[in-house]
Amino acid sequence: MISGCAGTGIVRKSCTDCHKEEVARFKAEGKLHRPLAEGRCEGCHVQHGLLGALALKSPGAGLCYGCHGGARDMLEKPPVHAPVVEGKCLRCHDPHSSRFKGLRRLEGNNLCYQCHEKGPFDKKTGHMAVDRGCGSCHDPHSSGRSYALLQEGNDLCLNCHDPASGASVRAHSGYKPEGTDCLRCHEPHSPGGDSLTREYSHPPFLERKCADCHNPVDSAEPLKTTPVKDKLCYDCHRGLEEGYKRAHTHSPVAEGNCTVCHDPHASDQKNELVLVEKELCYSCHRGSEERHEKRFIHTAVERGLCSGCHRPHASDNEKILRAVGAELCYECHERDGFVNVAVTHAPVENSTCLPCHDAHASDYESVLVSREDDACYACHVDERKKFAKAIRHGKVREGNCSGCHKPHGGSVEKLLRAEKEELCFICHYAEDKKKIPYWGGAHTVFAEGKCLECHDSHASNNPWVLRDVGSRLCYRCHEEVEAGLKKAGVRHKPLVDGKCLGCHRPHGSGIKGALSRPMKSLCVECHADFGAELKEAPFTHEPVAFGDCKVCHNMHYTEQRGLLVASGKVICNSCHADQAGEAFVDAHAGIPTKGSDCTGCHDSHGSADRRLLHKVKHEPFEKGDCAGCHEKM
Repeated sequence: MISGCAGTGIVRKSCTDCHKEEVARFKAEGKLHRPLAEGRCEGCHVQHGLLGALALKSPGAGLCYGCHGGARDMLEKPPVHAPVVEGKCLRCHDPHSSRFKGLRRLEGNNLCYQCHEKGPFDKKTGHMAVDRGCGSCHDPHSSGRSYALLQEGNDLCLNCHDPASGASVRAHSGYKPEGTDCLRCHEPHSPGGDSLTREYSHPPFLERKCADCHNPVDSAEPLKTTPVKDKLCYDCHRGLEEGYKRAHTHSPVAEGNCTVCHDPHASDQKNELVLVEKELCYSCHRGSEERHEKRFIHTAVERGLCSGCHRPHASDNEKILRAVGAELCYECHERDGFVNVAVTHAPVENSTCLPCHDAHASDYESVLVSREDDACYACHVDERKKFAKAIRHGKVREGNCSGCHKPHGGSVEKLLRAEKEELCFICHYAEDKKKIPYWGGAHTVFAEGKCLECHDSHASNNPWVLRDVGSRLCYRCHEEVEAGLKKAGVRHKPLVDGKCLGCHRPHGSGIKGALSRPMKSLCVECHADFGAELKEAPFTHEPVAFGDCKVCHNMHYTEQRGLLVASGKVICNSCHADQAGEAFVDAHAGIPTKGSDCTGCHDSHGSADRRLLHKVKHEPFEKGDCAGCHEKM
């Protein structure tokens, strides 16, 4: 095998020396592929050595054409059988041996049934040609004719059938079928009925009453009809002619050409249509098929039921529609949800669906005539301008108007999908909303679902689609804070800067006042130096220790220095009211303190002194010699 190794001491062996069992099995099949029969395995396989590896010299049909290249033009006459197109010769042929002619893998039609469903060819009545094998009419590779037929049209049939024979004439009720198209009436494989005629038959044809339509057998032109065109049809279909006299008539009906759509003898289609309904319509309405090849297709079009919306003969409505406006749509689509609701979308109210939907196909979901928002803006022109702002709600940005609005009808004003107090929470903060009842610091508008008090539902030039920025947004409700701030002498800087969110959370928190964190840590976040001093002070004023800064300070504004809630002379009195008591007097060495500013001696936050005295003291005061300067009570 390894020619390169051939030499002294190395004996060259053939494939069959090792693959004896395989060769025996191939020979038992009967017919051998010529390379194998001639012991030329290397004609197809790459030589392999001691390591062993089965590999073909080239993939697919290219290997076969290495020998059969001369037949390539004959095998590939368009249209070509799919396995040939795909270069998969081995789907039908065994590369080594077979019991069947042509090294076919299976006998007869069973080879074809590997790919083609057997059912349609195995019905009640079978054409003898099917029994003889598919190859009696079809070339297994290609023939240059449709369906790879061996001959065109009736020529193929004439190989077995003689239309001029007595049997053939008798089978056609005495009429000579020569020159007619056999397949117009006959199914070439296996129809479901008792004969080889197609599934649906025109009653006169089925009952062999050919003379009802055609001239007598013994006339000069027996296959001609008198009268002609639709007059012949109306002889039996009485009443239809008057019924088709409507405002809008299908052109074949108007022209009396019934056979444009119906076969007068037999068909595989109901009502003896000459083609499948959709293909039949497209055969005249050229261009429609291409227009309907879009991403989203109306169900009726997808199912090929043009007659689901259009009457095939005549109608009083334009485009020979079965009904006008939405009434046509309601024949398939449930009326509920569109009508008899509290709020109805104007197009639905006007009983017209087509301003929004394409009747046939569209590249947009729900077969909309355009992108959803463009469809909406077509009527809501002003809204397009209003929403052209820097920040747009996600649904507006995505063009998903139906994310919030029902497109047809609903029970809520403006066709909202839910009451406005609930709508936002469908997407936003759904979990937080559930916690609100347990929160001590819920922002009222959030808790009550009044999101639109702060946010614009569509677009804004402010972050978070807010109606305004900073404190101006808050003052829309908290007017008293704005008024008080304007009049106040001392103002908290964040409020002056319009930074309400420096202290408050806009939706709420677990802390009273919707504060972003506990008050003590919130205050020292800005008043960092003060926070550092407190950490070093061994003694802390009780309100500070409890983090209740608002006992002494107003968080927004006041008239007192340091945002105190009252002057230094009275602020302490609310807690230290018994200033005439013995303990209080003794603590102050009997010196009267009424009207004094306590903060003159005491640090109101924290101190190294147990009495919260200021760090730097007047020498007599530090020595306790108060009487040197003050008179006792």
